[in-house]
Amino acid sequence: MKSFSTKHLFSISYWLLSWALLVWLNFSIEPNAMVHFVMIPALLLITGLNAASLCNKKC
Repeated sequence: MKSFSTKHLFSISYWLLSWALLVWLNFSIEPNAMVHFVMIPALLLITGLNAASLCNKKC
């Protein structure tokens, strides 16, 4: 098992912050099917993938 590094901490904090903002956005805007069923899940997946790529970066 690899040791926990600053990259992991940065990617997890990025992931948590962006998901917290998206959840807040989900509950703060007026109900709209397109936003709730398409855009929010797509943004959640994109931020998860970005956090994973930050974690796996060889820098």
